[in-house]
This record gives sequence, C-alpha cells and structure tokens, in this order.
Amino acid sequence: MPAENWQCHPEKIELDKDEAHVWRAFLNQDQATISELSAILAPDERRRAERYYRAVDRERFIVARGVLRKIISIYLGVSPGDLEFSYNQYGKPQISAEQNSRNLNFNLSHSHEMALYALTIGRDVGIDIEYIREDFATLEIAEHFFAKAEVNALAALPAEERVKAFFNCWSRKESYIKALGLGISFPLDRFTVSIATGVPGLLKVEDDDHEPERWTMYELSPGEGYAAAMIIEKPQVILRHCHWDPDSPQSVQ
Repeated sequence: MPAENWQCHPEKIELDKDEAHVWRAFLNQDQATISELSAILAPDERRRAERYYRAVDRERFIVARGVLRKIISIYLGVSPGDLEFSYNQYGKPQISAEQNSRNLNFNLSHSHEMALYALTIGRDVGIDIEYIREDFATLEIAEHFFAKAEVNALAALPAEERVKAFFNCWSRKESYIKALGLGISFPLDRFTVSIATGVPGLLKVEDDDHEPERWTMYELSPGEGYAAAMIIEKPQVILRHCHWDPDSPQSVQ
C-alpha cells in the first residue's frame, strides 16, 4: 500500500460496525510533542516509560501511548488524559466499561520508529508491526518459534526472499495471539499462518479445525523496512487508514 494512502483529511471520524480503522504514527517526535503526550499519560504508564534505559526508547513509548489516548478520545469523546484502561492477566489493555458505551475494541503495536493502532466496534482485533532486521531472520530462530510447516516454507524460498517472508510470518503470528489476548502464553508453534507477501491468512490451529474460519487477516504496508498484519473477527470489514500528525486535524480515509 503506497504511503500516500495513509494521509488524512479534516473530516469527522465515524467508525461503523462493518469497518476497521488503522492508524499509523511516527514515534520520533519533537520534544514539545513528547512533553504534551507525556502529560496525558496515567501514572502507571509514566512508570513503565521510566523503566526504559535508553532515552530514545523511553520517548517512543511515551509517544506510542500518548497517541493511543489521543486517537481513542476522538471516537469516545473522552478527554485523552481522563481515559481509564484495564488489563487482562496477560497485559492486554482495554477501555474501562464506564467509558466505552460504543463497545470500542483496539489493539496497538510499535517497533523501531513506527506504531500502528487498530480500532473496531464489537470485534476482537490484533495488530502487529515489525521492523525488518536481516540479522534476526534466520532459520535457526524460525525453527525455535515457528510451526513446522512455516519453517519448511521459509527453507524452500530463495535466500533473497526469506527475510521478508520471515517477518510476514512473525507479524501475522503476533497479530493472532494479540487478538486472543493471551500474549506469550499461547505457543507460536501451535498454529500456522501463510508467509507469502500479498496472501495473509491464518491457516491452521492445533486442536481446533474451525478456528481459522473465525478470522480474516490483512496485510498492512506502513512503510519501507516494516512488515505488519492485522487480524479481525469475521465478517470482513472495510479498512480505513489514517496517519497521525500532531499538527493536523485527524480523520480516516
């Protein structure tokens, strides 16, 4: 998907039940923006930020969480700083029931200099973005984490195609376990996804032949050097894309 498809227009945002809105944000912001976003975080979010040793990682976390609050506030009409999140036992956040009369679901992921956010009404959703690193995309790592069919598919590819396919696989698997809300407690080798560019999909889940029928997976193209995927409960949705800009009105196209 060309980068220009993520640009915004100053229109009112409405999220319908047959849509999913996907937002992209760049995490390297100026100090004024970082300070503004830090001010709307909850105390526990600030404490999490302080755990990062490197300032750049700390600031990217602040931006990722602050932008999340800004985006959700658009849909729910709640001030970003007043939003309250709860977390399941695996750390997946959700909006407090008192503030979420629209049954808004969301998921976020950030890697390197970019973050993605997915929003739906009444549907489970998972999203993942991965910064592509050639040194990480090895068959040895794949054999440790991936399902056998995925490892075999990677091994059969020409070497020049393997890195992108590796991160296609990784982002698609992460999006699924994030949609389930189970984190790393759900083994990555217990299910199989497609690895080919342009044909995302959940292919198989051990001990549940019908589970893949419950989901639709989407390949996202947030920018060069990244792989990303989103998975949503069926039926299929209309995707709307937007890029978050601190200086522009926010909307979806």
